[in-house]
Amino acid sequence: MLSYSADQTYTLTDLQEWDFPGTSLAVLGQPVRHSISPQMHNAALAHLAQAHPKLSDWRYFRFVIDPVQLVEALPLFHQKGFVGLNLTVPHKEIAFPAIEGVDPAAQAIGAVNTLRWQTKGYLGFNTDGYGLARGIKIQLGREIEGSDFVLIGAGGAARAAAIQALQSRCASLTVINRNQDRLRRLVSELAPLAAAAGISLSSLSPSDIEHLPASCLLVNATSLGLKPDDPTPIPVDRLPEKSSCFDMIYNPPSTALMKAVSAKGGQVGNGLAMLVHQGAKSLSIWTETEAPADIMQQAADKALAAH
Repeated sequence: MLSYSADQTYTLTDLQEWDFPGTSLAVLGQPVRHSISPQMHNAALAHLAQAHPKLSDWRYFRFVIDPVQLVEALPLFHQKGFVGLNLTVPHKEIAFPAIEGVDPAAQAIGAVNTLRWQTKGYLGFNTDGYGLARGIKIQLGREIEGSDFVLIGAGGAARAAAIQALQSRCASLTVINRNQDRLRRLVSELAPLAAAAGISLSSLSPSDIEHLPASCLLVNATSLGLKPDDPTPIPVDRLPEKSSCFDMIYNPPSTALMKAVSAKGGQVGNGLAMLVHQGAKSLSIWTETEAPADIMQQAADKALAAH
């Protein structure tokens, strides 16, 4: 018999036996054991339950799901009554064509990180862009609007960031990526949106950077920085003086890129606030109640300190 603990990491085999008596929520990924989402969401649910007793039996769990198993796993999560799911990379893009419906705001992104139970299947949303904008505002005190937005990466997280930048009416958008095929594909998809908004769009390989705008808003949407020996995603000598850098990585709390920007007199912020606020937006979608982002931030800080 399963024990239902937010500290445990469950598998597809566990899902087949799932019989939690309350309302289940979960994050799916591979890897996912490091995720602090259960601590954040369960702290928020406990707080909300004080005013909304119907939420008192809601719990958030984590499941390690191989990407090749995701499409077959989603109907089982639906059958088991999981009201909400969060998805990590690369599940966000895999799930996009496999669910019942997609919120119009997520269509342009081509990826979903939040699924909400409906009778016939899951409806997908993407809260990453919202989390990014809030994270940049909180960590750097800056707005995306009017900024020269320099984005490193061309995956699902970068796509959400690029769409958010265009929707927020950045002054210009530059996308930098090592893999030129992925870069060309992303830029070709962004081009009509940028043209319609009258926003300058350009692309570069890290090795082709000559200079970046002096006061640019630099956003890292790659995984470079997760490991202590990772290089910076762009050459340090190409970083402008006094730029602002938002790194989506939150563990470790400071990456090689952040340290390099700081050394050049710039301001930096990590991705923890983005994680908190995209999570708060997800929880609001599931509960139809405003989620307490401050409670989630406190739980996230505590969870990271314990790590």
